Amino acid sequence: MEIPFVGGAYDSRSKYLNSQICENWFPVVDQQDGKSVVSLMGTPGLKPWIDTGIHGEARGSIIWNGYLFAVIGSTLWQIADDKSITNVGTLLTSTGRVYMAGGVDHLALVDGTYGYYREDGDITLTLIVDADFPDPPSSLCYIDGFFIVTKGGLDEYYISSAEDASAWDGLDWASAEDSPDDIILGHAYNRHLVAFGERTIEIHYNTGDASFPFTRVAGAVMQIGLGAAASVASGPEGIFFLDHQYQVRQGQGYESIVISPQQVEYHIRQYEDKSDAIGYTYTQEGHSFYVLTFPTGRKTWAYDITTGMWHTRASGMDGGRHRANWHQFFADKNLVGDYRNGKIYELDLGTFDDDASPIRSIRRAQVVQANRKMMFHSALEVELEPGVGLNSGQGSDPQAMLRWSDDYGDSWSNEHWAGMGRLGKRKQRVIWRRLGRSRARIYELVITDPVKRILTGAQLEAEVSDG
Repeated sequence: MEIPFVGGAYDSRSKYLNSQICENWFPVVDQQDGKSVVSLMGTPGLKPWIDTGIHGEARGSIIWNGYLFAVIGSTLWQIADDKSITNVGTLLTSTGRVYMAGGVDHLALVDGTYGYYREDGDITLTLIVDADFPDPPSSLCYIDGFFIVTKGGLDEYYISSAEDASAWDGLDWASAEDSPDDIILGHAYNRHLVAFGERTIEIHYNTGDASFPFTRVAGAVMQIGLGAAASVASGPEGIFFLDHQYQVRQGQGYESIVISPQQVEYHIRQYEDKSDAIGYTYTQEGHSFYVLTFPTGRKTWAYDITTGMWHTRASGMDGGRHRANWHQFFADKNLVGDYRNGKIYELDLGTFDDDASPIRSIRRAQVVQANRKMMFHSALEVELEPGVGLNSGQGSDPQAMLRWSDDYGDSWSNEHWAGMGRLGKRKQRVIWRRLGRSRARIYELVITDPVKRILTGAQLEAEVSDG
C-alpha cells in the first residue's frame, strides 16, 4: 500500500509537531491525468562563483548600473558579470546588516552607524558627512529620485536632496502618522514607502508636493509590527516578513496574510533571538521561494510561494543554518553570499554539495498507523530516481539510509542502508525488509551522497493484527 511519505515540513495534517521534516528537499506538484501529484526534489547546491578573499560576513548586496555590489566584512566590492572584481572602499564597521540603494548618479549605503555614497564613474566610497544626515541611520531605500533613511529609535524618516545621497536637510522629514510607533525599516516597493514599525505598518507615496513629497496613503495602515528588520524581502508576489508575533506574512496590496502554519511558528518561537532573522526571495525553474534564516537559532526555513509548502535548508552534516546571507540574480545566475567566509556561490540544481560540503537531505514522514492496531511491517520500498551514481569517488555507489521510531520520535532504530543504483542502473529498487512491528511508526530517510535526488513516494507491505 502507498503510505503518505511525500510532503512539506510539518504538514498541517499532522498533530505531532516533530513528525514532519523536509530538509534539503522541496515539494514539486505536477498534473498527471487531471490529478495533482507531489514529489520531492533536492534543493540546489552551492557552486563556487567567486572568492573575494575576505573572510568576513556577507552583509548586503545590490545590482546597480550593470554591476553586483557586495559588502563582505568591511569591504565594498564591485563585481562584473565576467567575475572581474574591484575594491570600491572600506566601511567603518565590519559586522551587521548593510542596506544599499541606487539612484541615477549615486549608490548609497548605511551600516547602522554611518552612511556612505559613491558617485557613478568614481570608484571612491565616500562617508556622508552632512550634519543633517540621520544619526544613527537604521535603514535605507530609494524612491522617485530620493534616498530615504530611517533613524534608529524614532518614528521618523528623512529624504535626501534629489538624486544626491550626500545632501540632506534637517527639515525634510516625516513621521508615521497613525500611531507613535518607532520605524524599524523603510522598504521601497512599487514606488511606495512601506514604513515597518514595532506595532504598525504604514504605506506612504509620492504626492509631488514641492515642500515635502511623501505622505501616507489614506487608510493604508496594518495593525501588525515587524519582528526582524532584515527579514523583509519583496518580489513579484508581494512583500514577505516576520511580524512582531513571529508569524511569517505575505503583504498583498495594503493588507497582509499569514503564510506560516502553526507548526513552523512553534519552532520559530523556540529560538532565543528572532530579531536577527534574514530573508530573501528568488525564482528558479518555475518555483519562487522566500528563504528565512535565523542566525542565532541556526535554522533556515524556506516557503515555496508556488506550491504554498514549507521546507528547511541546512549546510553540512550538523543540521544548522544554510550558508546564504543574501541573494541577487546576476549574470543569469542565482547568486548568494556566504555568511562568514567571503565567498559568493551560484544556487545550482545540478550541484549536489555545498562547495564540497555534504548536503544532508532528510525526509521524516507522517505517522503510519491503523487505528492503533499492531502492524507487522514486511517491506518498505522508497521510490527514488535510480541509477544516479557518479562515475567515480564519493557517490559512485550512492546509498540511502532508513531508520524509524515507534514512539513518535523519542527514540530511533539503528540505521539501515540500501543502494540507490550505480550510474545507469535504472531498474534499481530501494527496498528494506523485515522491519518489525509497531502500533504507530515514523519513517525517516536520509541521503548524503552528492547525487541527484528525486523522491516520488513509498510503498509499504504490512499486515494489521486483528487484536
